[in-house]
Amino acid sequence: MSSSGTAAIDPRNVLLTGIPRSGTTLTCHLLNRLPDVVALHEPMNVAALALCPDGAAVCDQIANYFRRMRRMIRWRGVAVSKHAGGVVPDNPVTTEPDATGQRPLIVTPGTIRIDKPFSAQGVLAIKHPAAFTAILAALRARFRIYAIVRNPIATLGSWNSVPFQHRQGHAPAAERLNGPLRRALASIDDDDDRQLFLLSWFFQQYQQYLAAECVIRYEDLVASHGAALAVIHPGAAHLNVALEDRNVKNVYDLSTIQRLGKKLLGSEGSYWQYYSRASVAAMLPNR
Repeated sequence: MSSSGTAAIDPRNVLLTGIPRSGTTLTCHLLNRLPDVVALHEPMNVAALALCPDGAAVCDQIANYFRRMRRMIRWRGVAVSKHAGGVVPDNPVTTEPDATGQRPLIVTPGTIRIDKPFSAQGVLAIKHPAAFTAILAALRARFRIYAIVRNPIATLGSWNSVPFQHRQGHAPAAERLNGPLRRALASIDDDDDRQLFLLSWFFQQYQQYLAAECVIRYEDLVASHGAALAVIHPGAAHLNVALEDRNVKNVYDLSTIQRLGKKLLGSEGSYWQYYSRASVAAMLPNR
């Protein structure tokens, strides 16, 4: 799916993508603090994009969705988004594990109220990490796109702490839209090896299709108190939000981190284009 058509990029519309569990929901939460900006958490039925005949049709469908959401916000004061209690939270799962050792989802799909003013020139961001990554080749010529990435071992730790298929090395939303990825993952028998392949694939897409300034590290986002998002909207330069660095929180299973960390350090992958082996080794227990 590579043909994207020739329509001009509308700077008001932003696609947010990134590695699952890298801070994409936090990004939406922070952008929603800005005036005349609305960021929606996985509002679309992205599975329907697989029915589009080519990349241009995919882009047209997403552009139509932007128009629909703009009308909803400006005319009715509501928008479609996953939410917790009517707002996009900073994390879609609980911060601590339950009795099963997993951190369950706290968000549900629905509509949220947009109480702040939103002008015709307001910035609207839509976040779908796996799906938009799968079709970056088609999307990049039609939309402003930004990706969030995170230290590879912290990402793997998070994948294995939530009840999603990433822990088995699968990303269903991406696989529906990207046949080569689906076939490659199906050819790998070991769950750990499949996770490493999938993680590298995400990084490789951003390296291939996005400019360096359009890839935002979670660690920079936290250290800057949100100001790293100024590349998306200049108003974010004034953000000064106290953010907790989840990379240093001992919320991931240590044996899992040790096992995956050893495999990660011994592997080759596109994640090393963004993070050093030393940054991974520094996060491993009993190093």
